Amino acid sequence: MKKPTSIIFLLFKSIMILGWLFTSSACKSIRNQPVDNATGKPVHIKVSTFNIRYNANADVESGNGWDIRKKPVADLIKRHGFEIVGTQEGDKNQLADLQQLMPEFAITSYPYGGKGDLHNCAILYKKGRFELLDQGVFWLSETPNEPSIGWDATDRRICNWAKFKEKKSGKEFFYFNVHFYWRLEIAKRESGPLMAKMMKEIAGESPVICVGDFNSEAHTPQIKAIKSYLKDAFEATEQPRKGIVNTNLGGGNFLGPATNRIDYIFISKHIKVKDYEVFSDRYNTDRYPSDHLPVASNIMF
Repeated sequence: MKKPTSIIFLLFKSIMILGWLFTSSACKSIRNQPVDNATGKPVHIKVSTFNIRYNANADVESGNGWDIRKKPVADLIKRHGFEIVGTQEGDKNQLADLQQLMPEFAITSYPYGGKGDLHNCAILYKKGRFELLDQGVFWLSETPNEPSIGWDATDRRICNWAKFKEKKSGKEFFYFNVHFYWRLEIAKRESGPLMAKMMKEIAGESPVICVGDFNSEAHTPQIKAIKSYLKDAFEATEQPRKGIVNTNLGGGNFLGPATNRIDYIFISKHIKVKDYEVFSDRYNTDRYPSDHLPVASNIMF
């Protein structure tokens, strides 16, 4: 009479062990997935990049000083409904002006060379829609986690990043904003693989948007390195591209024409790019508000 009982007990024990193994495996699988506390509905965000040109004395002398340009810059951002903007070059006074002109935006920024440096890679975001969860910075150099000059460069360059939550849906994502060196080929070439490596380490499997002035054309090794991890919104857009192709007018040139495409929006492979546009808004009939043209895309994930 004891033998059947033993068989039943062994069967029951085996089922319990299998159930525990299955549950443990499932929990491990869920734990390794990116956090997604979202509603499940897709989120649409208009992301952008805009090198706003630093406040140069030469620009003041030529009639293109920041005091003249700041309102056209803010008006362009508001008119076209940008919701997150990666800006390059702006100093703390320029950023303060933009925040005053656009109080619906909050700003997270870091100076290229640390405290006291003029230029910033700032991220402007609509504070009513997005919550800033985390932020950080790394340097384009062999020692990215400490203030440093990289390779053949003569000054520090950074990538500023932020982790956001879209308040309504709960979806979380990372936004990276960078400004590559402009004349230094080794520094530019090495910055591409570094960017891909650092973004993977920081964001993991979470959605990523990376924008900036890369001072590099699409065929260069540094851009190809980034495209091994992310896709170029210029190529991925579902709708036909709007505006011209080129984005760079040249240092201190506010009249044009734009000569090459060096400003980019990159996104994770699974993010959809609904559209892509380069904006050529002018003020005073013939002047651009910066020596770069802003780029924006409506994305969905």
